[in-house]
Amino acid sequence: MKQPLRVALSLSLLIGALLVVQLRSSGEAVPIRKPLDTFPNTVGEWHGRGGTIFELETLSVLKAKDYVMRRYQDPGGRTLWLFIGYWDSQRKGAQPHSPRNCLPGGGWEPLEASMVTIPLARPFGPITVNRYVIQKERDQQLVFYWYQAQGKATAGELAARIEMMKNSIVNHRTDGALVRVSSPVYGSVQDTSDRLVRYIQGMYPVLGEYLPD
Repeated sequence: MKQPLRVALSLSLLIGALLVVQLRSSGEAVPIRKPLDTFPNTVGEWHGRGGTIFELETLSVLKAKDYVMRRYQDPGGRTLWLFIGYWDSQRKGAQPHSPRNCLPGGGWEPLEASMVTIPLARPFGPITVNRYVIQKERDQQLVFYWYQAQGKATAGELAARIEMMKNSIVNHRTDGALVRVSSPVYGSVQDTSDRLVRYIQGMYPVLGEYLPD
C-alpha cells in the first residue's frame, strides 16, 4: 500500500473511532488512585526542591483532573523537572496536549527528535519514550515524554490516540496521563540523557501507585 493511501486510511479510521468515543453514553471517568501532589519527593538520588502551581487560566486550557509539576535536584546540584498530568476521561476536549506542539509556542525550537527505549527493573518491561533536544537562544534542554494509560506507556501521539480509542470501545475507559521529564543540558546531551534515563528508571515503578491500571 502506498504511503499517502496508508496515511489517509489511518486518518479515516482515527476520525471514525473518535466519533464512536464521543457518541458512547457510558460514564467511564476513572478516579486517580492517589493525589499526584503526594508523588515521592525523593526518587533515587534526586530530591524535590519545590513545585509549580498553575494559574486558573493555564488549568482551564490544560483541563487535567490532577497534575504535579516538581523540580528535583541531584547531589551535584543538577536539576530536572517532572510533570505528570492525569485525565480521568478524554471527552469534550479534555486530553493531553503534546509537548511537541506546545514547546514552539514557548519560544523553544526542536534541534533533534527521536525515540529511546528505556530498560526497567523486573517485573516491568522496557518502555519507549520521546526524546527532544530543544533550544531557546543559547539555552538547551532535553525533554523526555510519553503517554501512560492503564499500565501501558506509549510514545507516539497517534499510537496513544488509537490505544485510547481501543480502550474506550473494549473497556469503556478513556483515562490517561502525560508524563514529561526535562532538564537543562549539563555537559553533553548524552550525559544529560543518561541522567534522565536513570531518573525515569527510578520513578516509573511508582506510577502504578497513582495512575489506574
